[in-house]
Amino acid sequence: MYTEKIDVIINVFGKPYQTALSLLSLLEKSGSHINKIFFQEEPLTAEYEKNDHSKILHFLKDKIIHFIPKYWNGIEPADEARLATDQDYLLSMRYQHGWEESSAEYILAIHNDIDVKYDVVHNLLSVIGDNTGAGEIGQCWWCPASQNGLCDSSKYLEFKPSYQYLMKIYNKDFNPTKRRAYCFGLSDSFRENPWPLPECRLNEWCALINIRKARQDTMPFGTATPFGAFIASGAFIGENSDRPVCLDVGVQWFRDLVHAGHSFIHYDVNQDIKHDRRGNAALNSPELYIKAEIMALHEIKARYPEYYAYLSD
Repeated sequence: MYTEKIDVIINVFGKPYQTALSLLSLLEKSGSHINKIFFQEEPLTAEYEKNDHSKILHFLKDKIIHFIPKYWNGIEPADEARLATDQDYLLSMRYQHGWEESSAEYILAIHNDIDVKYDVVHNLLSVIGDNTGAGEIGQCWWCPASQNGLCDSSKYLEFKPSYQYLMKIYNKDFNPTKRRAYCFGLSDSFRENPWPLPECRLNEWCALINIRKARQDTMPFGTATPFGAFIASGAFIGENSDRPVCLDVGVQWFRDLVHAGHSFIHYDVNQDIKHDRRGNAALNSPELYIKAEIMALHEIKARYPEYYAYLSD
C-alpha cells in the first residue's frame, strides 16, 4: 500500500482567486497525501489583471516552494535546440522547476483553475499501478478520430492509422471551431509515425505522474521533450502567418515517452474535480476572466472563511 506523500506542481498565470481555490480545495480533499507544492509563477500576466499571489503564497507558506522563471514563453513553440543548452530557458517550460526538484515518487500536475470535489489523489494512486502516469487521456473533443467514433480515451492504444488515413479524417467535414487545423499537414514526426495522435496526451490539468520513472527519460536527464513544452506540429496558418499549428502542453512529451516504452492509464478525473476547459479563452477575455474570478471568490467565502478573512487583512 502506498504511504509516501506526493508533491504537487502547478503553473500559474494570473487568476489569483482561482489559483487559491484550486489549492485550498485540493488540500481539503487530498491534503493527507501532499508534501510540497511547487508553485511556478509566470513572469508575465494579462494586461487587465493584477497579478498578486502574495496572499495564498503566505497562507500556505509551509507547503509552497515558489519559483518565477527568467523567460515568458506564452504559447509559442519551444526552441528545441536551446532546451539542451540554456538551463534558464529549460526552467521556463511550464512545471519544469518542480519536475526537476521534487524528491517524491509521484507528482500531481494541476491547472490553477480547478475545484477539487473528492480525494482525486487517492483515486489516482489507486489506479496508476506500474504505469508512468494516470489521468484523463486525450483531448478527444478536438480529435476527428473520436468525432468519427474510431477512438477514445480508453482505446488510444488500439487506433493506429497511417498518416494518409489520419489526414483523410482530419479533412472530413473540417470545422475550425471543432478541431485544430492539422488538416493542412503535420510535422515530419507525425509523417514518420502518426501515433499517438495529435490530441493524445495525459491532460495536465490534473494528472498523477511517477516522476522517478518519467524524469529519467525526460530532459534534462533524458531525451524526451519537457512535459510543459509546446512543440510546432503542423502547417502555417494563412498565407502571411509565421505561426505554425502547435501541439498542446504535454503532447510531444507523451509521444516521446510512449515511443520509449512508457505506459499510461486513463482515469476520468472529471468525477473528482471541476475544471473549465475555456481557461485560455478566459485569459483573452476580460469579461470571462472577471466572471470566473468572482465565482471563485464566492466559493472561497462560502467554503474557506479563514482564508477569506485573511484576504481582508
